[in-house]
Amino acid sequence: MIEVLAAAFFMAWAVGANDSAKAVGTAVGSGIVGFKRAVLIIAVFTTLGAVMGHSGVSTTITGLAEGINPGYVSLVLFSAATAVTLASLIGMPISTTQSIIGALVGASLSLGLPVDWGTILRIILAWVLSPVFAALMAIAVYRIYKPTIRRIKGLKNLELAQKWLVFLASAYSAFNLGTNEVSNVIGLAKSGGISNPNALLAAVMAFGTLTFSYEVMMTIGKDISPLGPTSAFSSQFGASIAVTVANLFGLPVSSGQAIVGAISGLGLYKGECVNGKLVADIVKSWVRAPLFAGILAYLLIKLFSMVL
Repeated sequence: MIEVLAAAFFMAWAVGANDSAKAVGTAVGSGIVGFKRAVLIIAVFTTLGAVMGHSGVSTTITGLAEGINPGYVSLVLFSAATAVTLASLIGMPISTTQSIIGALVGASLSLGLPVDWGTILRIILAWVLSPVFAALMAIAVYRIYKPTIRRIKGLKNLELAQKWLVFLASAYSAFNLGTNEVSNVIGLAKSGGISNPNALLAAVMAFGTLTFSYEVMMTIGKDISPLGPTSAFSSQFGASIAVTVANLFGLPVSSGQAIVGAISGLGLYKGECVNGKLVADIVKSWVRAPLFAGILAYLLIKLFSMVL
């Protein structure tokens, strides 16, 4: 039980260090929201999402972990958290969702347990479609939002409206972070015997945001494509819509993939510079992270099985 709780804390911290940047990175990168205020947004709205809207995704994750004993669940969490932490060290926004799924598959293969490949394929399909759908949603929001915001008269009124809309988009995205990524950790913690860890893991995730998320925030908010207030809102809101749709189907998608797809797609639509090399590196990391987590989980479980 203690090892599961410790590993869940590590994973929740890693989610905060990496995935929280995808909820508030556009707001911070565009200069609308300061870093400390962004941490507060994460702490409040991610906790609300984890407590109020987690059931579908956490149930999916718990189902994939069926048959894995609590001791090995801790190794799954540790493997996924290690992959995410290594990516955060270089400011790379990877998918904690993919890392957890990869670790679960590696653990199941190591233990000789059946893998629910049907569910895995559904999740992978959602991973492929979510950035494309997020890009389309960001473009749609931009086309509606830009002419609407132009009708506001007075510079101060315009600035105030844009700030509040970006704040609301970030809060919405942080709520989704709680319902999706944090719910992945909640699902595994529950399968490891921890009851009702929602609020506690959300608090640990907020600490991860405070201590280790700045580099990933800058990658999201500044390095992919230029972001003004209009683009920041449209990208964040479009990505949030994509994640919400996945939540309705209980699919653990990546908010990171959604926001990268939204920023890149909107940037291309507007004819702005998109850092293709960085986007390519991010996409490669989406493949490497689950592979690394899966291999690490496989090897650790084999090693512990031999020792025990």
